[in-house]
Amino acid sequence: MEVIAQIYPDRIVVSHGSQQQTFSPQAPFTTRRLLVGNFSPAEQCLKAGLKQQGCFGLFKRPTLVIQPMAMCEGGLSEIEERCLMELGLSAGARDVRIQLA
Repeated sequence: MEVIAQIYPDRIVVSHGSQQQTFSPQAPFTTRRLLVGNFSPAEQCLKAGLKQQGCFGLFKRPTLVIQPMAMCEGGLSEIEERCLMELGLSAGARDVRIQLA
């Protein structure tokens, strides 16, 4: 199963099939300089989004496509890519791909 997570400043839109929902963190994860500057709130928000979309179950973990939708002019640095990969994996994805929109 493939799930798309679009990362905006302080919100994540999770799409699975025809279902699409927007999730906001309890604490901001975007800083002035980074789309994901605070890892824990972003991780909790993404986990909640994946869980609410029904992406987890017995032997069921999604392939996640992460699309940063802001603050990526000129591409992503190696650090930003690694942060997004780690975000997806720690949220429970089986595999993560980064895709610039």
